[in-house]
Order: sequence, then structure tokens, then C-alpha cells
Amino acid sequence: MNRAKNLNCDNYKFNLTFKFEILALPSFSMTLKRFLPFITLSLFIVRAIAQNAPDTLFNAKAETQVVDLYNSTIGDQKEFYNGPQYNPPAKAYRGSPYFLDSASLQPANIRYNSTWYKEVPILYDALNDLMVSISHSVLFAVRSEKLSDVFVAGHHFIYRTESKEFKLPTGYYDRLYDGRSEVLVKRGRGVVKRVEQQSVQVIYEVDDVIYIKKGADYVPVSSKKSVLNVFKNKAKQLREYISANKISFRNEKEHSIAQLAAYYDQNNQ
Repeated sequence: MNRAKNLNCDNYKFNLTFKFEILALPSFSMTLKRFLPFITLSLFIVRAIAQNAPDTLFNAKAETQVVDLYNSTIGDQKEFYNGPQYNPPAKAYRGSPYFLDSASLQPANIRYNSTWYKEVPILYDALNDLMVSISHSVLFAVRSEKLSDVFVAGHHFIYRTESKEFKLPTGYYDRLYDGRSEVLVKRGRGVVKRVEQQSVQVIYEVDDVIYIKKGADYVPVSSKKSVLNVFKNKAKQLREYISANKISFRNEKEHSIAQLAAYYDQNNQ
């Protein structure tokens, strides 16, 4: 069942749309285990009655009640609902501070404090490097130090801390390829402020940086030439592979770089 909700803040109108999987409730907490029999029984009774009811409106209302029961008994007790309240960035005249340029919270599977949670509403603030969620119509920032993985909108974000093994700034990275020549993207936004007619217009510009892991280092790349420079020992093979597969850096740069990294690893055992 899909549910949609709008949340108006000072600068943005946030949209929340995601699907509740009633029969696939997470089984990761003692709280859930305690309430699961009750919820399962409630759902069974609701659907048993609904099967004999001609009114489809009753079906929708009944399942909504079960969803609300889940949210009220379990949803608010999830351990990640303890982050600071989120304050949105300045309103955009052009562009957006958010990943995919959308202020929509989307369903995500996350790993928080080594525990997996599914269908969690998430919005990535690429300007401030924050994962944002919602509870009781209040936006909050999920604590980054405990949020290791976020699968959202077909992307896998990982949180890394700068160290001797990871020589990049601490933060979230979009993992495009998880192999020996790992490919990561640091999503970011640049801010341009323009004064016009006694008002300040804020423009957000995409400022992403792509990295390829080479040995112990992560090398920034932005073009076919820079990728081939990272993989010098197989440059000729990679050029032939690019030509044979009609790989376009102009139209699909990120996908192309991840594809070349995977091909390089396959041919550089």
C-alpha cells in the first residue's frame, strides 16, 4: 500500500511517498518480536473481515489501521529516531541542495548500529552531507557515525571515516562499484549567492567528485583520459573495450567509469 504525505517547512515542501510492506515487517528488535503476534493477528482479522465485505473503502481503511498500529507500537521505538532536528538549507532560486535534486523522502534500506531496517523514509542533503528522516512530521538528521549503509533510489551510500586505510574526508560516499578498484562518488553542492533587486538568490550547483581506488589511494577522475591514466598497464585493452562496447563518457560518465573499473579488475588478476 502506497501512502503520500507533504511536510511544509520554511524553505521547502517535503514529500513523503513510500510503500509499507505489511507482511514483511522487520524482525530485528526485541520490541518487534513482542508486538509481532499481535500485529499479525490484527492483520489476519482485518483481511478475513475484508474478504467478506463488499465495500472496498472498508478494505483500505482496515489496512490503514494496521499500518498505523505498526507505526504507533514499533515505528517510534526504532533506535535511529534519536538524531537532532533537521533545519533545511536556504531556499533555492535554482538547483537543489538534495541528492537527485528532489526534496522527497524515499524508502530506503539502512544499516544502523549494525542492524538492518527496511522501508525507512530517507532524504540525502548533499550540501551538508546528512541523511534525513522523519518522525511525527518532524525532520531529523540520522546520526552518521552509526549509519554505515543506505540503499536508496538505486544507489548504495556508505559512511566512511578518514583513516590510514581510507585517505578521503569523513562522510557519505555513493558506491558505484565494489571491487578491488572500488569506485566512489562524493556527492556535493556548491553555493552561489546573487544579489538582485534587494534580495539574495541562492543557486545550488552539483559538485560531485568520482574516485577510483588504486592500491591504498583513492584517485579523483573526471574523464576517459584520467581513468586510462589510473589503469595505465591496461590502457590499450580498455580503449579497445570502450570502442567495442560504444561506451559514452559524455552521456553516462559514472556508469562508464564503474564499467571500466570492473573490466580492469577482471583482466588484471
